[in-house]
Formats: sequence, C-alpha cells, structure tokens
Amino acid sequence: MNKAFNIRARFSIVLIAALIAIGSNSNFAKAEETNEGKPDSKFYYCADRNSFPSGIKYFDYDSHPWKDDDKAIVSKLLDELKKEAPGVVALCSETGPIPLLKSPYIPYKNILGKTTNAHVLAVDGALFVADGAEKQKDLKRILLHELVHMADLGRRNAYSRAWSNYARPSLQRARRQVSCQFLLDSKAEDFAETRWPSTESCTSLKESLCEFASRYVLDSKFKKEHKKAAPIMEPLLNPDLKDHEFAKHFMAGRLYFRNDKAGEAIPEFEHAAKLDDAAPSPHVFLAQCWYEKKDIAKAKTELQKANELFEQAQITMTESLHWRTLSMLANALTLDEKFSEAKSILDRLACSRVQYDASIFSRLALCNEKLDNLPQSLLDFYTYEYLIEHSFEPAHYFDFVEDKEFLQNFLSKSFPNPDGRRSHAFSICWERLAQAAKGDERNKFIDSALSEVNKASASGYYSKDEELVRKRYLSYLRGTRSTDYETLKESDKKLLQEFELLRYLSGKPLPTKNTEDFAALQRRTRPTDSKETKWLF
Repeated sequence: MNKAFNIRARFSIVLIAALIAIGSNSNFAKAEETNEGKPDSKFYYCADRNSFPSGIKYFDYDSHPWKDDDKAIVSKLLDELKKEAPGVVALCSETGPIPLLKSPYIPYKNILGKTTNAHVLAVDGALFVADGAEKQKDLKRILLHELVHMADLGRRNAYSRAWSNYARPSLQRARRQVSCQFLLDSKAEDFAETRWPSTESCTSLKESLCEFASRYVLDSKFKKEHKKAAPIMEPLLNPDLKDHEFAKHFMAGRLYFRNDKAGEAIPEFEHAAKLDDAAPSPHVFLAQCWYEKKDIAKAKTELQKANELFEQAQITMTESLHWRTLSMLANALTLDEKFSEAKSILDRLACSRVQYDASIFSRLALCNEKLDNLPQSLLDFYTYEYLIEHSFEPAHYFDFVEDKEFLQNFLSKSFPNPDGRRSHAFSICWERLAQAAKGDERNKFIDSALSEVNKASASGYYSKDEELVRKRYLSYLRGTRSTDYETLKESDKKLLQEFELLRYLSGKPLPTKNTEDFAALQRRTRPTDSKETKWLF
C-alpha cells in the first residue's frame, strides 16, 4: 500500500482524537508509540466515539480492491446491525473508525455448517472482508460474530493504533476454528455456571461464546429457546471493570511483545495474570518473553503453568494458544533431551490435526530416532519434507514419494504399535500405488487403502468429514462414481456438499463451467471413458 497514504491516515486519526480531547472532558487512554512516527509521538483514543458505519474506513488489500456494490452491501448490513446490537457496535467503534480491508480468499465455515462466499474475519482490530458477499443473511451473521469477537478481545484498549500495522497478518495466523456445537449440545444455563470462569482471555471457549452470542442476538427463536442464556451474554456485551483492566494490561503486553519489547511486556502480562488467575494466555506470552530474555527455566515454568490452566479449563487444542503452548513445551523437552516426554506431546499435536507445523514432524523424527524407532522416524521425515514444500497449501493429505518400489518396500516393513496417523500415511501410500496400477491390482491397492482409512477412523484420527472425504476420494479413484458436477448440482445437494468438501480439502477450487478443467472432471467421473486416467483432485 502507498506509504504516504498510510502516514496521512495515521496522522488524521491522531488529529481527530486530539480535537475531541480539547473539546470534551472524556477520559483518554494512551496507546503505544508507532514505529514510523516521531520518538515522542503518541496515539490517543477516547471511549465515547460510536459513529457507525460512518466510522468505517475502507482499505484495499493488495490486488483485492473494493467495489461500490460490495461497500453498499456491507454498509447496509452494518446499519442493520447497529439497530439490532447497539452494545456490540459501540464497543467495537468506540476507539475510532473500524478498518475494513478487502482480503484474499479466507475459508470460513459459518454457523450453518457450510462454506459460504460471504467471508469475514476479524484480525488484530480490522475486519477482513473477502470477495463475493452475495449471501447477505450469512454475511450479516458472520459480521456480528466478528464484531462481538473484536469487542471481546479488548480492541478498545489495544487496537487503536494505525490499521496499517496489522494490514498484512499471515493467513495461517488469520484462520481460526470457531465452534459453538458443544454449547448447543448442552444446556445454556449449565454453560453459564461452569464454563464462564474459564473464558476470560482469548480462548476457543470465548470464541465459541461469541458464536453463541451472534445467534442469541439475531435469532429470536434461538433466544426464546435459550432464555437462561442471558447470564452468558451480560458479561460479554457489558464487561465489568475487572475485565477492562485485564484487557488493558494483557493487550498492552501484546503490543510491547509484538514490537520486540519483552522487558516492558513482562510486567503487563504479570499484572494481567494476577487479575485473572484462571486465564492461561498471559502465562503463554510470559514464557515467550522469558525465552527472548534467555531465561529458559522461567519460560518453562510459565509454559507448564499455562498448560495446567488450559487442561483445567478443558480448552481444546483448536485454541491456537493452547496448541502453541504444547508445541513450545515439547521443544523445551527436546532441547533437554527428554525425548520420551517430548514425543508424547508431539504425538498429541500431530494427531490433533488442528494445524500443521512442519517442525513438529522434524522433532518427532528426532525423538523416534533417539528412541530407536527408525521406521517411524523415516515416516516423520517424509511428512516434514512434504509440509516444507507445501507450506502454503491446506496440506490435509500429504503426499509421499512417487517411487513405486520404495512404497512397496516401505509398506512391507513391520511397524510396531499402529496408530491413526500411521494408518493415514499407509492409506496414502496404497493410494499412490493404485494410481500407477491397472485392473485387479489397482482394485487390490484401493482395498488396502480403504482398510487403512477404516483403521484411522476407528482410532479417532479422522473426523466424520475427513473419513467421508478419504473414502469418496478412493471411490472416485476406483471409477465407481458416474455422476458429474452438473448432475450433483441439480439433483443432490448433500452429495454436492460432500463433493465441494472433497475439492476444498484437496487444495483446489471447483472448476468453472466451460473450462478444460471442468471437461476433464466430467471425463474422469464417467468410468466408461478409458482415456482419462489422471487423478484430478
């Protein structure tokens, strides 16, 4: 983005805030220095600005410019949300204009359980809106969910700095997994009594609570069915003084940490930890700060404390901080040459399938080598190599070498203690052999792959969706499916959903009609066509 434009944008924010300061008796809070400003220049913000959506600033993200139609749709929906959820809107916009950035494609599973083209993501105080906001109903619900999430993160205290500081977060960090199903499967009042104390910081439970809140506010039927959910909503939409203090110190620590000021961040995180002794997040950042200051013993102590709090709160590894805590703890144990302890944590991370970090498998390879499990070490090594090469792809189903002789030798070896991850790897190997084979041999390899898929599913390694995708993948490979995309689209919506899931997890978009890819897909899904032998997914 244009640097001069960035400077003018930041200057205008400061000027407006200063003018408001002169003209009113509002309480002002001080945010941290900017990197590009003068040494003593500060940003200020006040707590009474709630213009919306006139307070929205539209910014382009690289080559994804806003269109007038997109702006009109988003502005209209934000106006409606201001009427339906004024408290949430006020919390989000009280620190100034909310940056709206047009982003690249960001996969977002909405609360209806399907992938929608209405993609919005709240990251570091900016709403990222992706291309294709056609489904206004879905977009509206997602917008509210993300606004609640922004307010909940304490944006009023931490994210008032110029939006350009956060304009380019990595997509891997931007992707969040949000689920409220466990709330819907249990009584809302039970959640209010037993879960709320463990959701004071940026955890997956709090994100799930935001998801719950969006439905609670927008869906009158849902609100009627969950009358006793009001205690959950009250602290979220109207945080008390303690929550404000926690957010202020926690987010101030994060700003210091982001600017490589570990010394200044430590007291802020320590203060936040005292304000909420059940919140694991401050301890995670404290560990990283101590690591930066080369105090490994203190860092390890903080990691262990954070892990205990995550476990006590029953926060799953879909929460990125919990995942990172375990990863860092495993790294510390590896450095201490406690390979058995490190391996148990790394196995748990690898089997969680929440995210893929290549270093996990390199460390697993090292641990297995030191523990004399050489076959598993080899498998981990190939996993690591693949993830390094495909770091920008979904990488749900990693490839191995295409050498047929290697695969057959590899599969002939005896592997002790089979588990779901190993069965998954074996299914991939059998699948690769099937692609190069014909006739009965091909079907035999596919049967072996299906057998390994069943083992992986039985061990809990695959979710139901992942098991479905793997079996559908092998079914297409066998050539037993005769329906093409257009037939699916017209006749069987559920089958189409599975088909789209297969395409998404394979890392490729659905082909556009009247293209060569679409024609190839049609040929592949007709088993009578012997010319098409390449696996397209």
